[in-house]
Amino acid sequence: MKLFFFSFLLSVASFSFTQEKKSDTDIQSSPKLILEEVFRAAQTSDYSNLYLLCPPSGENDGDTQQFICNISSASVEQQNEFKSYFEKAYITGEVKYTNSSTEEKASIDFWFNHPGGESRSNETMHFVKMNEKWFLLSF
Repeated sequence: MKLFFFSFLLSVASFSFTQEKKSDTDIQSSPKLILEEVFRAAQTSDYSNLYLLCPPSGENDGDTQQFICNISSASVEQQNEFKSYFEKAYITGEVKYTNSSTEEKASIDFWFNHPGGESRSNETMHFVKMNEKWFLLSF
């Protein structure tokens, strides 16, 4: 009976771990999930997935690289700044897709706590799709 119970616990733990890792990669299946992951990271101080959100090609802008994708290795002061910008951010528009013969892009309007004040808080995040995954491009 103990062996059965131990095997059951091991199966549950293995399933939970698999589900957790799966969600890490699923965030790149849509632009909306990527932006929601940025907000979630700011709300929870869990920056572990953010490095995945910038394209390996380096095609994204400096703001997305420095202030989002590299935030896990930034100073505590910079991480607190990231939190202040995005922890109360929210999506204000629908995903807009644009396709060309060479690439697929998308954009989403959102509101965040811009340090320059309310008049600069409405922003658009831009995304690019590469190898069936979405990445941050600019904002």
